Amino acid sequence: MPNPDLLRTYMAAGMGLFILLLAYLTYLGWRKTRTIADFAIAGEGLGPFLLGVSFAATFFSAATFVGLVGWSYQYGLSNLWAFIALAGASPIALILFARRVRHSNVTLGSLSLPDWLGAFYKSDLLRVGVALALLFNIFYIAAQFSGCARAFEVLFGLDYTSSVLLIAFIVTVYVMVGGTYADVYTDVAEGLLMAVMGAVIFLSVFWVFDKSGVEVFRSLEAELGAQSPQLIGIVNRHSEVYYSALAVCAFFVLEFAFSAQPQLFNKVLALKDPRGLRKMILTYVFLAVLFLGVIFGGFYLRILNPGLQQADQAIFVYVENYFPPLVAAFLGVVILAAALSTTDGLFVVLAVAISNDIFLKVLVKRGLIRMNQERAQLVSRYLAQFSTVAVGIVSVLIVLKPPPNLVLLFWFGAAGVTSATVAPVLLGIYLPNFVTRQGAIASLVTGLGSYLAAGQILVKSGVFVHGTLALLISFLVMMGVSALTQRKRDTGRADWRVRDSLGAPSIE
Repeated sequence: MPNPDLLRTYMAAGMGLFILLLAYLTYLGWRKTRTIADFAIAGEGLGPFLLGVSFAATFFSAATFVGLVGWSYQYGLSNLWAFIALAGASPIALILFARRVRHSNVTLGSLSLPDWLGAFYKSDLLRVGVALALLFNIFYIAAQFSGCARAFEVLFGLDYTSSVLLIAFIVTVYVMVGGTYADVYTDVAEGLLMAVMGAVIFLSVFWVFDKSGVEVFRSLEAELGAQSPQLIGIVNRHSEVYYSALAVCAFFVLEFAFSAQPQLFNKVLALKDPRGLRKMILTYVFLAVLFLGVIFGGFYLRILNPGLQQADQAIFVYVENYFPPLVAAFLGVVILAAALSTTDGLFVVLAVAISNDIFLKVLVKRGLIRMNQERAQLVSRYLAQFSTVAVGIVSVLIVLKPPPNLVLLFWFGAAGVTSATVAPVLLGIYLPNFVTRQGAIASLVTGLGSYLAAGQILVKSGVFVHGTLALLISFLVMMGVSALTQRKRDTGRADWRVRDSLGAPSIE
């Protein structure tokens, strides 16, 4: 086991260097952020490789590097479904929606998911409703804070509460100052660190075990099966996620839908040239495979130490006990990077929802608040920064007491957003001449309502089943209501220029 004092020395040095890098990148972002458009989507001025790394770093979070490793330890080989879903289903979803969304935004000029849906369906009610639904992502942010705090607690010796407060302060400051430019610039640095760590954890089988890595892989099933047959099954009846074939399908559906999450949606809107989407997607897939190497650490530790009480601590115990202090310290930096790479994007989304989608696009535009355009832009930027602080405070309050399961906490928030927004996006871009404003609003209300109802009625089914059920209901309701409102004079269908732009674009 590494010397604790030496480990903390390395951790302090690594954190210091990482925070200095963040400060520099935040400064670069601050210099380029002058308007709410710069804050929200970097003025649509970023390239495909930069955004591909940022998309991957935002997609994978502390929940991946902490929670999914814990699932591998706790649930065994059934957690390979996560590898398949994240490396396969999510890119397919990105291919299906990204090109059409970015192409349509050439006409719409939107800054966020609520803004895009409001403009697409010509509905301020939908714009505000979606903006409010995004508040579910506060639970997602809270999960990232908690995951990073646990890393600091184990590896750095800080108490949990102090760690949560420190992490919240760091991310709130750099997002408040630099907006999306700071988000993307820091995501690139964080994504590269995460890729290295994923590869190191996967390859550690070649030096951690006494026998060769090839022999370990060959005996992995036998070693885990000797502990419990559930650890080597395609499904695991003891799992909250993979307990049945239906539950696995629900997991795939939500991972597919996750690619349309607002913090990822913004990355698509920020792309300078829609023709660069192929490069952006390939960059994501390459990095996703590297990131997911980290989940094998849970399998390895289960063989080495099957008696761990808290599965979410698996990655920390594995690295602390079987790696040199320098590598263990590097893990602490990576966990911070993973938490920040997702959290900063969520902060931007929520800040823009309040400052742009509600304040500028509804309150000011409708004359409910009277001020000239120049002053409105200035106030919206300050409002975005204030909103960032408010979101940080609420998120901290949620996880002052450590949650029992990080992944399920963040999925509680993510599934809420997904149930409210995915149907209007996908049906809108593929059936623009059929869907209506009324259908989109009904989908938002019933999707979110059925998600909350399922959580109360089907308590034992789990968040993935709740989210998938709500998603299916939202699609059916939107199709039905759109069919019923087709003959009305004001159907709320997309602008004809948008409908024409959605002819049948392909990934180039």
